Amino acid sequence: MMIKKVLCFALACACVATVSAQRSSRNARGSRSATEEALDKMDAKVKISQMPSIGPQSLIMAPALSAQGGLQPISKGRRQWGVYDMTYRTAQRWTEELTVNWYVLCDTSKAKTKDKSKTAKRLPPYVYYTLVTRYVNIPEGDHRSCVCLPPSFIERYGEPVVITCEIVTNDGKLLDGETALSNIGKPFVGGKFTEETKDKAEWWAIDEIINAKIQKGPDKGEALIEVRQGLVDRSKSPFYLVNNADYEAIQ
Repeated sequence: MMIKKVLCFALACACVATVSAQRSSRNARGSRSATEEALDKMDAKVKISQMPSIGPQSLIMAPALSAQGGLQPISKGRRQWGVYDMTYRTAQRWTEELTVNWYVLCDTSKAKTKDKSKTAKRLPPYVYYTLVTRYVNIPEGDHRSCVCLPPSFIERYGEPVVITCEIVTNDGKLLDGETALSNIGKPFVGGKFTEETKDKAEWWAIDEIINAKIQKGPDKGEALIEVRQGLVDRSKSPFYLVNNADYEAIQ
């Protein structure tokens, strides 16, 4: 029950419908400068229009190429990648740069290949990934940001149940953000978080969640969530050339 309570708390913090960036910076006299207001107007023109899907529709086989000689395949079939695509819109003619922060929580009970041997390492209930991608020279219009989980990570550690995206400026100012949820998260959806309250909604930064321990059973005292490397930008995946014009240059 304690594990469920901690997870519910995590999802309650993470499950946001829309993030609206409200700026509260003030100059020494308590009023906003013309420069600050102009920057805010430009920032407001960056919005997330669609979050990634969570579920079977995001599990995709990589494009296949045939070859001869020593490049013949040794595997019996094509394996599935986790491909998570977020769409955003910019209204400014040119945006110098934007950073997209990804925070992904996976449920290991959804792992497709489980090691049942006696010497196998027991997996934590959840695995957490993060990735930062910086885009430059972004023209006005619709764009995509995409991250991928390689087949072995999907097979061993399961699929995402929570995905949060943040779009920020080069100095870290929040422009827009949103959280996508699997069905298990929907009962915990609640409200929005703003610039003033985002510290309470950033589940990945809450120590009681990320460093929570299992309270009962044979794994008592072990980590509830394991932080791992493995999430990659699509440019490091076989999907790099698919709809490539939708994605801006990464730096």
